Amino acid sequence: MTPPIQTYFLSGGIKLSFTDSGAPPGSSNYTTVILLHGGAFNAYGFQKIPAYDHGLNLRTVLLRRRDYAGSTPYTPSEIAELEQGDIIFWERLSAQLGEFLKMFIERERIPKLFSGKRPSSFSQIDGRKGSRSGGVAILGWSGGCLPIVSFLGATQNRMFSEEQYNFLVEYIGDCILYGEVIYLPLQQGRCLIVLLDPSYHCFGYSLPPDNRNYIPWEDTASSPEEFFHAFSQWVSSYYDHPCYDPVNRRLQTTASINDLDGCRHKSDEISVSSWTHEDIIKGIEERPAKNEISTFLPEVQRCLRVLTDRALFDEKSVRYWFPDVEVTHIGGTRSNWICAWAMIETKKRYLQHRSTSCGSQSQNQAGDADIRSGGRRIRFFDMDGANHFAIRVTETSIQAHWDRAEDLMQLVAEAIQSHGHWLN
Repeated sequence: MTPPIQTYFLSGGIKLSFTDSGAPPGSSNYTTVILLHGGAFNAYGFQKIPAYDHGLNLRTVLLRRRDYAGSTPYTPSEIAELEQGDIIFWERLSAQLGEFLKMFIERERIPKLFSGKRPSSFSQIDGRKGSRSGGVAILGWSGGCLPIVSFLGATQNRMFSEEQYNFLVEYIGDCILYGEVIYLPLQQGRCLIVLLDPSYHCFGYSLPPDNRNYIPWEDTASSPEEFFHAFSQWVSSYYDHPCYDPVNRRLQTTASINDLDGCRHKSDEISVSSWTHEDIIKGIEERPAKNEISTFLPEVQRCLRVLTDRALFDEKSVRYWFPDVEVTHIGGTRSNWICAWAMIETKKRYLQHRSTSCGSQSQNQAGDADIRSGGRRIRFFDMDGANHFAIRVTETSIQAHWDRAEDLMQLVAEAIQSHGHWLN
């Protein structure tokens, strides 16, 4: 049974709609997962998830982002701010997300994040499951990573009150950018953000001048009517990147942007090919998608780069703003090039930052960057065989995240409980 749609009215007349699966019966230490859908593809894609959350001691809230059906559209002045790269646009969204979280936590009496005794060093992490519970995890999918990056990067946000901040730090235990983004708590008392397959534009990375890869929104051969069909096929295809390392089952960090399978408009394996007409009508919104494309404008990218630096790499900002939040970046090895390159580029920048900050680089046993020093702690995980939409590929089928909702929620639940253990 699909939970009913609810609406919260925030300050300034802003409304945000959502569905809530409710608290697991008899549980007083469940974790609430707030899911932020992607660009163009709305919360409909997560509709099957609530059927599996209670058995995993989770409560799921599918939030309809600003500008999508059921929530307040952007005003003309807000769209102008967005297109001009005005940071106040992102500060406002961050404050509104914070206001929604505080309102939901207070009204629903969400259990606080259980911290336990924080280990004094990483060597003391014992990996016991079940010792972390309660609190809120924020999971963003695809374009849903943008508000989370801006949330962490809005360290000088004039609209985010000290009272609001002090309240939320006691609840936010994880932020998951699922787009794939999923969250994995690391250790007791730590918060975590997971960026799952975000595009490069979420970080404000500038494309190299020699980029030869296909950019669908710059394709003048497609009419407006054809664009969304072509885009859906491109973004949900499975790609075979030449820089894939079959031994370590990941994309090589040394790869350049042109080492990716980025020239094709689509592949023979496409996740949305299994969608019905009803799925397309309910799951894709064209009007707000046009504003999502604006986030690729140079002015916006410069603004997002500032927010990214504050969120991930600026040590003073990290110490001041949600210092216990840790980030995990998860990417599919067969995702489209704009997401694959984001994974590669973020790894490079993180390692360079660590090298500058502490004069050394280290790797964990999975080959991922160590998280002990320099800015915000980050871990990287390559989801082998996954594209931008899929949890897994089998010999007989391609199973997208909305078709494998049980697998997704199991992965999230294991992540919440796996202190010091990474899914690989």
